[in-house]
Amino acid sequence: MLIDSLKQLTSSVGALKTADKAAKTQAIDAEPAKAGTSRNSSLQQQLDTLSRWSVSADVSRQLAKNQQAEQQVRQLYQQLEQLKKQLDLPQSASQKQQVSQQLLQLETQLKHKNTALTPALQLSSQPTGQSQWQLNSKIDLLSPRKQAELLTIGLADGQRIQLNFPAGQSAEGNLAMMKQEFAKHQIELKQQGSALVFSATAGQSHLLSQPWQMQGEGIRVAAGNPVQVRLQKPEGQLSLLAQQAQQMENQQAYQAELAQVQQKLQQMVRQIQSERQVLVAKLNALRMADSQQSEQQVSVVSQELKVQMQQGAASSLSAIMAQGNVTRSLVEFALAD
Repeated sequence: MLIDSLKQLTSSVGALKTADKAAKTQAIDAEPAKAGTSRNSSLQQQLDTLSRWSVSADVSRQLAKNQQAEQQVRQLYQQLEQLKKQLDLPQSASQKQQVSQQLLQLETQLKHKNTALTPALQLSSQPTGQSQWQLNSKIDLLSPRKQAELLTIGLADGQRIQLNFPAGQSAEGNLAMMKQEFAKHQIELKQQGSALVFSATAGQSHLLSQPWQMQGEGIRVAAGNPVQVRLQKPEGQLSLLAQQAQQMENQQAYQAELAQVQQKLQQMVRQIQSERQVLVAKLNALRMADSQQSEQQVSVVSQELKVQMQQGAASSLSAIMAQGNVTRSLVEFALAD
């Protein structure tokens, strides 16, 4: 009986060793694949996290610029409001000159770098994509003349624009004719105060930045050899208001001009605030994604610990079962006696 029990015990121990060896071999074979998959998954998670951090930093910078832009626009609005209140009282010639100087100082500030507004009172963060230039004020192409004139403009690309001014044609008629001729060369023309402002896309900007060759008949432009003319960068809106301030006769009408500029600034503030809402929503979404990623990482680690504990429990169970088989054989032998 004892010999049979010992044989059974030996057989059970052998089977246990064989099963344990097979389990270890299978675990060793599966470990590199699991480790490789785990490393790749972890690396991808790290890359995703770094990418979100980079985007979050960029959005935060945009948000800071957005807040700075609103502050600058509001400040300009208040400065114009002070000037407008100043005009509630009659202004002497010297006082009008002071108003003009204040407006020029405000425009000078807009020409500095890192300002939210351009001299044209447009947001620097939203370029129009067009290049603007204006004709020298000494060349008057608008006023009517008693004599007709044919004026030729040579552009930088070799093209020529011919402007035919009939005798006695009004300024409005001259402007409409010139708009039509310049439009044929993808150049937009508009009147800004007493100045003619030309606009072209980035691809056509060289037609404005390079000198023009102008030839007339001695009425608007000298006759004979072509005259080289360089366009100038247009004056800002505050500069135009400064010029008007020196010649203002109706202060209420001038106050209305300032109020129109203020309305434009108010529209910019609303636009800036709308953009800020988009940026804040984007930043919150990125932060939420980071939070969810952290929770997922905690869940993954917890799951891995659970698996390891279960594997350890299975090994302990195998040992307990082996010990139980031995104990049962010994008890059977003792009882047999």
